[in-house]
Amino acid sequence: MDICRDLCKCCLGIVFSLGFSALFLWLSLRTDPPKCSLQSLSLLAQNDTVVFQLSLHNDNKDKGVKYGVVLVTFALFLDNTTTRPLANTTLLPFYQGRGKTARKWGSAVAPRLARLNRTAAVKNGNVFLRVEFATRVKYKVWLSFYIKRHHLVGGANVEINASSGEKVEPKAIRLGDVPPRLGSRAAVVRSSYVAVVGVFVTVFFLT
Repeated sequence: MDICRDLCKCCLGIVFSLGFSALFLWLSLRTDPPKCSLQSLSLLAQNDTVVFQLSLHNDNKDKGVKYGVVLVTFALFLDNTTTRPLANTTLLPFYQGRGKTARKWGSAVAPRLARLNRTAAVKNGNVFLRVEFATRVKYKVWLSFYIKRHHLVGGANVEINASSGEKVEPKAIRLGDVPPRLGSRAAVVRSSYVAVVGVFVTVFFLT
């Protein structure tokens, strides 16, 4: 009887030990993808340049993040669903500590910036850009062991003041799974209105 009792205790101990070990391993390997936001965006027409700042936040409190090359692309909305490539650039690979936020400045040459197409989607004197990023990340656990290399992408539709060249939204804009389509915040623009205001925007950037 005592032998059976001891055997049962031993088995229960092994089961609990395996369960806690599996839980610890699962928590150690579980990851949350970093969040990327657009902090600022400026269109400098005088030298055909897009200047921006990205904010990348690592929500993992026990894992660092190693970023590969970060590709950032910009496209101009011609209507509610059509875009034209405007510029692209890359940010160098970097490491981000546990629970940290990284701010990265960058710039891109936009040869068409001073010659915006007069059919660009315009609302209240503002134009709209599609901003996207793409990179590969891997997570650092324990000392120097990296796990889970995967592709990280996101994007957003950004409203730009045509006069100042600055993004209209003062707060950071999350680059997430927003589709490249202008919705309720950017109502459908009539073609005649687009043409008239587009001429104004083109003249502004040319001067």
